[in-house]
Amino acid sequence: MEHVTHFKNLLKDSVNLPDGKLMTLGDRVDKIYAAIKSADLETSVLSKKRQGSWAQRTIINPPKDVEFDADFMLELEEVTGWSPADYNDAVYQALGNDPVYGQMDKPVEAKNRCIRVSYANDMHVDVVPYVIRADGGEHIINAETDEWEPNNSDGFTAWMKKKDDLTDGNMRRVIRLLKYLREHRGWYEDTVSIILTTVVGTTIKPENLLADSGCYANVPVSFGRIVSDLAQWARDNETRPDVEADQGTTFTHRWTESKYQQFRTDIQDLDTKVAAALAATDEEESLELWRDLFGTGFKAADSSSNASSKFPKIGTGAAVGAGGDGSETSTSRSGKAG
Repeated sequence: MEHVTHFKNLLKDSVNLPDGKLMTLGDRVDKIYAAIKSADLETSVLSKKRQGSWAQRTIINPPKDVEFDADFMLELEEVTGWSPADYNDAVYQALGNDPVYGQMDKPVEAKNRCIRVSYANDMHVDVVPYVIRADGGEHIINAETDEWEPNNSDGFTAWMKKKDDLTDGNMRRVIRLLKYLREHRGWYEDTVSIILTTVVGTTIKPENLLADSGCYANVPVSFGRIVSDLAQWARDNETRPDVEADQGTTFTHRWTESKYQQFRTDIQDLDTKVAAALAATDEEESLELWRDLFGTGFKAADSSSNASSKFPKIGTGAAVGAGGDGSETSTSRSGKAG
């Protein structure tokens, strides 16, 4: 059985990042950006934009006592004579010497492709410098190798939106549910979000709707169809395939063979459980099967919850909200116990 309302409540109360955290994130990013712009970087700060799950609206509430993270991209003007690593170093020095960020409990960190600002027991923000190079396109920095890496964040987000539109907004909700199963319930733990998002997107095709116009009718139906298609894709690929969005952005290097094999096993097991929960005709049996996957957050409306929706409702699928307080206990692979 589908239990559409239960999925709506699961998203609103357990999965989605709460409004307050999203508002805090936006405020902190604005302040970090202002601090960088006011510093003497010896290059111009041109703009910023959201990156990753924040841009794609697939960010989720983390397990209790685990910080959440978000990225934003920082456009810098190209400087003649600078190496790629010089751009990362300029941002690192600007934040490290700032009277606020340079005095935080956890020091500003220079990562390979970003500068990390951490907030105690709460969240961290990754600042990803990039340059629109005169000889061709958007590039981020690999500081370890001191090399440029071509990037197409806008193209990937547009590709994802095109796929999401085919599902009437349910693709993003399904991705959040899949990420929730990974973070809170122990499934395919070594598959990073960009890989998960990309492989979900590759399963969504116009011909699916031509064959079955209702295949993305609501959240549980979309969830069942996408998991089933992922399981079939995994069965068809005994070894790790290339992972590529249709605008040519490739992420295969982020997925080792062993990590792929873990995903391949888990997604087929998940497909079996989801199919059983959807096929069950007894309400209590179906609810038990869904709760075996998602935990106690899979429930009817809680009258004490009055959280509003941060993510706008898209189309006719189950609405999504900002989420609850993340108080459901995280368990190690409990969703796979059966």
